[in-house]
Amino acid sequence: MNFEINKDDLKKLIENSKKERTELGAIINPIVEKYNLEKKEILEVCQIGKFVYKIDTEIRITEKPQPPSPDFIISHKNKQIGLEHTQILTDDASRYYKIKNLLDYSEQVFESKYPNTNVHATISILNDKLDYKQNEKAELAEKIADFVQWTRIETEFDFPEYITGIRTTRHSQVSFSYKEKDWQAEYLTRERLKKEILKKETKISGYEKSEFKLDEYWLTLLIGSLSSVSYELNEMENYEMESKFDRVYLMADFDAKIIRIK
Repeated sequence: MNFEINKDDLKKLIENSKKERTELGAIINPIVEKYNLEKKEILEVCQIGKFVYKIDTEIRITEKPQPPSPDFIISHKNKQIGLEHTQILTDDASRYYKIKNLLDYSEQVFESKYPNTNVHATISILNDKLDYKQNEKAELAEKIADFVQWTRIETEFDFPEYITGIRTTRHSQVSFSYKEKDWQAEYLTRERLKKEILKKETKISGYEKSEFKLDEYWLTLLIGSLSSVSYELNEMENYEMESKFDRVYLMADFDAKIIRIK
């Protein structure tokens, strides 16, 4: 079967992609350059940058303050808005993040132990569960870093019982990812959504003591991170509900689909 590519459509797609990247950079880069942020915080800025870009490309992130202020201060139509954000997770999220945090740490060990070596490693863990004590973390992280290197250079070795496989590919940086065997997420229910909103509403009284003069309070709730501990949007569910926040949004992180709840 032959597919004819329309060159004008392709050119337009490339131009739109460049335009979006430039406009996103104008939102994200100033706040990243202003603060000395950790990797997790930079990810949060990127998530919120993507969110505000989808809402209105004129919105700007102006501050990333510490509590009791909201997570972000944004400017929108001459208003200064406090934006709180959170990811809605399942009750067993600690299981997933215990493994992910170990792999993040192992990533740093790899960079130190094998400098000037870039690789993306996909690591599978037996039964998606790995219990370890805090004083065992450094040793485990170094072993995993070695396993990745040996896999990369095709050295023969036996995996420990807790690792079922490692796959490596060339990459522009060092990146370790955790491949869950059972990653399918549950659908988000109204009840679970309401529980998260009510929990965040308890922070509003603290926002009022913030050093920033805020005109409105917004809440962004993230789901859909392609892991079993997140949730999926249910297209048949009506998520609209009242809240003490002036606006509440639900965003699927993977495809940036946004639903305004209030």
